[in-house]
Amino acid sequence: MPWMWNMHTREFWPQRDLKKYPLWFVNLGHSYPAWTPLFNWMWCYPLAHGLTYGINETSIPTIRGSETRNIDGCALASSLRISDEAEIKQRQKNFKKFIMETYAPKGEKIYTDMENELIGLCQKFRTFDYEKASQYELYKLFREGVQMLYREWETHFYLIYPVYEAYWNCVEIAAEYGGIKEFSPTWHKIIRGYDNDLFVQDKALWELRSRAIELKIDDVFTKNTADKVIPALKKMPAGKQWLEKDLHDFMIVKGYGWRSPRMMEFIVPSWWEDPTPAIAHIQQYLAMSKDANAPFPLDNIRPGLVKEREELTRELIDKVKAAKYPDMDWFLATLKVSQRSSSFSESHDVAWEQGCHTTFRYLVRKIGERLVKFGTIEQPDDMFLFIPDELELFIAYPESYEVKDIVADRRTTWIAQKEFKSRSHIITAGPLTPEDINKHILSAHDAIVTKVVAGEAPIPKPETGAALFGLCGSPAGTVEGRAHLVVNNEDVVATQPGDIIVCPGMSSGWTPVLPLAKAIITNSGGSLSHACIHCREYDIPLVSNTGNGTMVIQEGEKLRVDATEGLVFRVK
Repeated sequence: MPWMWNMHTREFWPQRDLKKYPLWFVNLGHSYPAWTPLFNWMWCYPLAHGLTYGINETSIPTIRGSETRNIDGCALASSLRISDEAEIKQRQKNFKKFIMETYAPKGEKIYTDMENELIGLCQKFRTFDYEKASQYELYKLFREGVQMLYREWETHFYLIYPVYEAYWNCVEIAAEYGGIKEFSPTWHKIIRGYDNDLFVQDKALWELRSRAIELKIDDVFTKNTADKVIPALKKMPAGKQWLEKDLHDFMIVKGYGWRSPRMMEFIVPSWWEDPTPAIAHIQQYLAMSKDANAPFPLDNIRPGLVKEREELTRELIDKVKAAKYPDMDWFLATLKVSQRSSSFSESHDVAWEQGCHTTFRYLVRKIGERLVKFGTIEQPDDMFLFIPDELELFIAYPESYEVKDIVADRRTTWIAQKEFKSRSHIITAGPLTPEDINKHILSAHDAIVTKVVAGEAPIPKPETGAALFGLCGSPAGTVEGRAHLVVNNEDVVATQPGDIIVCPGMSSGWTPVLPLAKAIITNSGGSLSHACIHCREYDIPLVSNTGNGTMVIQEGEKLRVDATEGLVFRVK
């Protein structure tokens, strides 16, 4: 079987990769549509190293690592249980000690220290004088940028793996001793009601909407396409005020301009480079309300969620205690970590994925501008079609290479791979039932694969007459609405108020459109996937892990979503 890019050994090869692993999950929430080769390389190497680092530094009990592969520009994920049960028992002791003595009491400080470390690294690359640098200085800087990616993923998984493993431990205790299962409405309510840094940015977008109404320039947004709004605003005094003060404060002073519509990709511009997506979200918010005093939607939702969470948490603790769980200190520690998991999962995106990836993009493009002058490539974005081993050669010896023909070939391949609506979310060595899949993921006990990427396999219920069967991702009842298929950034900004979003998996870059969504349906994703986290916080019905939602549902169909039962019906 020929390998797609023929550039590295972590491209999926069934002859090798299905011998030991019975199944691989397609990471739809992060690698959809297809990545460029540079980002794909980053996932297969720096990220894969971070997985090994985080899992072993924190003694995740049942696995020594979590494997990644590339297939046609998408990521695959899988893992196997350690075969030595004695090793697992020792790792369980070490993990429990880590949570009790390090993570539970010191987690916030560890997080802040690592966050500040990455912010410092990013700042160097953002302020470097690229114009005055010698070619060798650019070569060294590029290598430092690659090392930043390795450090990003080391710290990422050092923080996130123990959180999610503790979450899984808590889920098991809550089910056995409290009678509350993971995908039950009660469990979802126990772990929601928290703010995060992405929501803070979204609220600031809402305030830009309010400011536009106050300045009486909102018609400029509603009567123009997103790409025409800024040129139109520049022609009027109030518009220039909004651009030079309000938008500048949002993008530059607060630093929100380093956000990208797609955090998991280098080729997509950040908001300060191309503000069009941010403008489009403001337009969407104006379509919801033109009341300058209207509160950000979450501000009305969260107080009720917090009250409900506190009551249900007390009830769960009482049930577990009454059932005589033998180690309440451990349960309370895992519960504390579990309830922070959603906020941490989304807040860390700002300094980690959002911050590091847009910064690395900036670094690579600035060096690419130099290579354009040498004639090595035609445009800075061509850099993203190569992997670091190649780029190091081009940067060190720019006169020695002219690779425009290779760029054209790889760009053609990349574009051809960006259609994934029909891709299955799982690859197996042979037929597997939902029970087989669940048995495997329970054995491996890989919290990232199971709680984020894949999720428990739902059991079909054909007797219901439903078009799709999934899991209760957010317990917000039953709604009806129009289906809107969301695969790429253009689909995101085309979302209208009241749409039911049908997607492969939700990206954290899509959070600005959550106030518009009536419900969400995903092909894939566990209870800690971005879709589950965000829909819980917005109290939006979510049916997750349907497996084939984007293959079955057509744009514009009328649907009824029963989130509590995990069912989706066509409405005639």
